[in-house]
Amino acid sequence: MSPNSGTTQIAVSVLCTLRLDGGFSDVKSLEAAVVEAAQGVCRDFYCQAMAAFQTAWLEGRQDRLAPIRWRSINHLTPFGMLRLPVRVVQDKSSGRYHTLSKILWRGKATRLLSPALEQQAIELAAEQNYRPAARSLGRWVKTKLSHWLIWTAVQYYGAKLCHQMQRGFWAGAAGRQQAQVVITEMDSTWVKRQQRRRPANGPTHFPMHLGLHYTGRKRRYSRRGSTSVCLQNKCILVSTDTVSVFGRRLALAGQRLYQASQQVVLSDGDEGLERVRQSQFPGALWLLDRWHIAQAVRTLVTHNEAEFQRLMKPVWQADSEAVLQAIRTSPLRTQRPQEFRELFGYVLGNREGIDNWKLIPASLRRSVGTKAAPVKCGSGAVEKNIEVQINRRFKRQGRSWNPQRADHLAQLKRLICCPKTWNTWWNRVCLTTTTVNPGWP
Repeated sequence: MSPNSGTTQIAVSVLCTLRLDGGFSDVKSLEAAVVEAAQGVCRDFYCQAMAAFQTAWLEGRQDRLAPIRWRSINHLTPFGMLRLPVRVVQDKSSGRYHTLSKILWRGKATRLLSPALEQQAIELAAEQNYRPAARSLGRWVKTKLSHWLIWTAVQYYGAKLCHQMQRGFWAGAAGRQQAQVVITEMDSTWVKRQQRRRPANGPTHFPMHLGLHYTGRKRRYSRRGSTSVCLQNKCILVSTDTVSVFGRRLALAGQRLYQASQQVVLSDGDEGLERVRQSQFPGALWLLDRWHIAQAVRTLVTHNEAEFQRLMKPVWQADSEAVLQAIRTSPLRTQRPQEFRELFGYVLGNREGIDNWKLIPASLRRSVGTKAAPVKCGSGAVEKNIEVQINRRFKRQGRSWNPQRADHLAQLKRLICCPKTWNTWWNRVCLTTTTVNPGWP
């Protein structure tokens, strides 16, 4: 049995007493004294608990390990920097000496940070750069930290999560949710690549894909006139891998989490996403995002609002033949021939996505009272998630990334957006050294 498997419970009993004496002129000085006294007793309590845990852990392994002496190491905890007592033991079979810190914390990313600080470091790094995250964590524990500690924790646990995904492990709930329809949205964005170790004529950006599963929409607020909605049973997948690998993982996630009678896929006319849709979602009903259609029409008509409304009217009616006829009769055909050909080819190659809107039952595409329609023809959901999950962290202040390391951070950030799933995964993975599905090809 691995020492970090967590299959056995070790009893620990520690007692500490807190006493406060003195005179105070106001509540501010009283509060400062209480905080200082509480932190002092918490540091002592932490050290005693760790020493008691090591003693109890060794009692069950006296046949293999012999206790030799105690030593102290620097360890950063939520209560600040501590001189933590650590037991030195001898392996009876080989005669080698070990410290229990190397055995009990074998699955951690760093030696200095405690598990609680590593979790907090990852959550901070998911929202801001490594240096500001190190400063925020340092202010909490009142110790100056290097940003490399934050970087190490993110890359270590991000690699663990990516390795588990490659072996078919999904960190979400195991049960399949019953739903009338499952809506899948896909989109991609470009992230700037780091300049170091890049070939002279190599690409300056790399794609990052985002997929979204959900079963409907519900009103966020009950007050009258509110249009804010949230997605029900949302599942997010982010990846910097090839679009084929991303599509296969997105389809497997949907099959594992949902069970529905109908599936709708919403995307733009990108060729890569089209191959994903055809290979991984063959039975799904595909909708072409109307926001991208409107952008293509706006490129042709520019500021001519009347012509824009005339071309978009058949799009809103889900009639691709009428859309093509309206484009043919546009007076801008001779004035802007290049834009005309691009718009006509875009609509002609994606007619199915426009006409399929009529095939969706009216109960799924119409809102009734305060109940929001589950299916929409716009990509607002996936665009907003790209802004929250990717753009805010990966695209600001001239940031550049290594694709593999960016994937590690993106997977952790995706998991953190669901606190229940994140805490469950962290509790199972933090000190674990076992491999998920070791026989997986």
